Amino acid sequence: MFPASFAPYIIKLIAPKLTEKIGNHVAKMFKLPQMLNYMELPNDTDIRVDKLEEQMKVMVDVQIDSKEWEDVKETIKKIKNKKVFKSLNAK
Repeated sequence: MFPASFAPYIIKLIAPKLTEKIGNHVAKMFKLPQMLNYMELPNDTDIRVDKLEEQMKVMVDVQIDSKEWEDVKETIKKIKNKKVFKSLNAK
C-alpha cells in the first residue's frame, strides 16, 4: 500500500482525468451536444422567422411608398386646384 502522504499527489493525478470522464458522461446523458447544436445552428423556426422579417421589411417599404404616394396625390390635387391649370382641365 501507499503511505497517506502520497494521497494528495495521487488525487492530483487522477482528478483531471476523472472530471473529464464524468463531464463527458453527464453531457451524453443530458444530450448537451444536441442541445447546443439546436441553440447555435439555425433551425426550422429560425428560417421561418428570417422569412417573416424579410416580408415585414418589404411591407414597411410598401407602406412608406404608399405614404409618399399619398403626398404625391395631394400635390397633384393642389396643382389641379390652381387657376392656371383649371382651364387645361376644363377641356
